[in-house]
Amino acid sequence: MRRLLLALLLLPAACLWAAEIAVVHPVLSVAPGERAYAKALAGHVVRWYAQAGVEADLVADDALGAPGAHKLLILVDCYDPPERTLAAIRRARDAGARLVVCYSGSDALARLLGLRVGAYLREPGRRREMVFGAGRPAGAPARIRQTSDNRLAVSPAAPGAAAPLAWWHDARGRRVDVAWWRTRGGHLWMTHVLTGDGDEAGKRRLLLAIAAETLPHIWERAARAALAEAEAPLRDGELAARARRLPSGDPARARLEAALPLLRAQRDTVRAALAKDAPQAYQAALDLRALVARAYAQTLRAPLGETRAVWDHSGQGLWPGDWERTAALLARSGVTDLYVNVAGAAFALYPSRVLPQKGTADELAAAIAAGRRHGLRVHAWILAFSCERAASPAATAALRARGWTLQEPDGTPLGWLDPTHPAVRAHLLAVVQEVARRHRPDGIHLDFIRFPGLPQSLGPGIRARFEAARGSAPGWPACVADPEGARRADFLRWRAACVTDAVQSVRAWLRANAPDVALSAAVYGKYPACVDSVGQDWLLWLRTGLLDVACPMNYTEDPARLRDWLGTQTADPRLAARVVCGIGVTAAESRLSPIETLRQIEAAREAGCRGFALFDLDEVLRADILPLLNAASEP
Repeated sequence: MRRLLLALLLLPAACLWAAEIAVVHPVLSVAPGERAYAKALAGHVVRWYAQAGVEADLVADDALGAPGAHKLLILVDCYDPPERTLAAIRRARDAGARLVVCYSGSDALARLLGLRVGAYLREPGRRREMVFGAGRPAGAPARIRQTSDNRLAVSPAAPGAAAPLAWWHDARGRRVDVAWWRTRGGHLWMTHVLTGDGDEAGKRRLLLAIAAETLPHIWERAARAALAEAEAPLRDGELAARARRLPSGDPARARLEAALPLLRAQRDTVRAALAKDAPQAYQAALDLRALVARAYAQTLRAPLGETRAVWDHSGQGLWPGDWERTAALLARSGVTDLYVNVAGAAFALYPSRVLPQKGTADELAAAIAAGRRHGLRVHAWILAFSCERAASPAATAALRARGWTLQEPDGTPLGWLDPTHPAVRAHLLAVVQEVARRHRPDGIHLDFIRFPGLPQSLGPGIRARFEAARGSAPGWPACVADPEGARRADFLRWRAACVTDAVQSVRAWLRANAPDVALSAAVYGKYPACVDSVGQDWLLWLRTGLLDVACPMNYTEDPARLRDWLGTQTADPRLAARVVCGIGVTAAESRLSPIETLRQIEAAREAGCRGFALFDLDEVLRADILPLLNAASEP
């Protein structure tokens, strides 16, 4: 957000007040169960624009404004829009708005653009890259990496109504089918969606190029935003001051002092290019930003024995099927620990007798073996109570059938296990036991070791167990949900104690049966608020020895907020030495530039943390952050 505000300050006043781009997500156009995922996809597009300093409105398809409100409409996963939505889209088109459709099964929507929708195709692993041909938007990349297992075939409704703009290619570089169409009216249609699975820089640049065909000032706006961030450490003398603080004989100081005049000269070159070739200026500004980040990294000094961890949410590494390559890269980058997401309430990425297996590979065994060859500690990351990433709908249904899931007050089941249920806590322990016995990882890393929130803790099952343990609760749920509720304090203590009991059971078993396996947890950064909000008293877990390490997810772009959280988390120096600060490089709550990431690493070190953990192992981390971690020690 700070980057966006800084960029907006540099814009003409007429550009400040209204977004010209609307990213439309479906509410009426998909089934209720698909809305959250579709909105997340649309959120990627909004985020990519924001990272480039360009504002875009996130708009639901049931809230499209009057024609002329936006000049570019990007429709994301609006699969089957009703007539009401189609009418709003038609009015926007007729008023001069340009349409970009990313995946739809609506023939009526397709006909608005001179296209028709054909068959649905699902071919896992076949489409690996989009390759653009003649006529691609100026400044767009020629190729963008993305694996899309399915697509909806689209074709021109009449000869000459549309032409291919990009083609899907397979892993061997062979053309598969059309990825993008450009219609005669200048509208675009993608046969799938832009996903967050990699090549974010290419997708960001493509979206800028698409927008610039309608809004030519977009490139200059993006270039100025990138330049503002790149030149800040140069303009205020920060880099020069940091260089002077290094010892006089330090090679990094000499390198920096020699580089500073070159960086300033490149900054001036970018400024001069703004008026001549904005797309080129944008790329030059990005290049300058990378160089400034590398110079900044050389001023940092890491404590001996520091933990440098990475979360791998995919559980498959950077290159699925090639853990050796991922482990080697992480080790070269100075990473010491890897949290690999291999299990949850309803899935396992390894052969299991406790959980339904998702896929056929044993990702955990492969990750551990590769990690040991490269001196990398590998922790089995387990989603303790969340049904996220379930192996199948049947897997979640089986948990509901056992009565293990949380419920709404009216009894409607939720996709989350109930930590107050003794069988649920036993289930988590059984998962840990299987992982520790069969794979012997360096650590067990518990995530979602909490409730999703207080409103999701008010179902009839929880009420029955609470009353059995602590006495009747007349006036439920108000007696525990209201801030002044008569049973609220007792309920919150009991709820948190149930989560603590789950951690204690895991700790006790590991201590008796696998004492060499460390126990850590990803926890909420805002403490002690998280004790009442989600039942997670993690500083108590550290104080009583239930955890070896806590990884507070300090996902924020605000330096003051980060330091405030760290101040509480590290107030006791003995506990600070067991806190690994979680940094949200590409988290939903924060998107950090390389320089911002380095600043947060430095803040964690100054607070006395044991180290830091970066979320998430993706292309952004690989390309922009990992190369910086060892920059200070380079010759």
